[in-house]
Amino acid sequence: PPRTSVLTREVPVPDFWNGDLNTSSIIVAQRIDALPAPLTLQQQADRPYALGTMEITPAIDMKFAKNSELSTLLLIYNPKIDAANKPDVLVEYNFYTKPAGAPEKFFNKTQPQTLNGQTLPPQFDMAAGHQLQTGQAVPLASFPEGDYRLEIKVTDKIANRSLTRDVTFSVTS
Repeated sequence: PPRTSVLTREVPVPDFWNGDLNTSSIIVAQRIDALPAPLTLQQQADRPYALGTMEITPAIDMKFAKNSELSTLLLIYNPKIDAANKPDVLVEYNFYTKPAGAPEKFFNKTQPQTLNGQTLPPQFDMAAGHQLQTGQAVPLASFPEGDYRLEIKVTDKIANRSLTRDVTFSVTS
């Protein structure tokens, strides 16, 4: 017979109504699949990791093989907007090694992502309810085996505010 399993995780829910810059939890994906079209509200209720035209299969644990990649997704809430209803947000991804018995140290970083009127689609409009999201898929081939922390720093350049989110993971052979 088919086997079924349940994964339970605590997910902090940000206060969407206070107007302060905030983010979702970092979603670490085992897989991200394209959908032919966004789901209906009823379908969305049954498939909570479907966002727009993509569906995420969350990673079950935070151990990844060197020949895989670390795929992350983060939703950004309440950035201030300009006159065109566009945010101006900078997202930085910094990786730190966590050697056993030694202090954490900087390992590597990716190119920062800029989310603003020049980089977002012309039809993107925060006032219309569009969601601001960011994410990256980082190949792990250059990561030595060990434990790591990914620090994602989100800076709202209009509001001059920043916040940081972290996720830990391991790279195995």
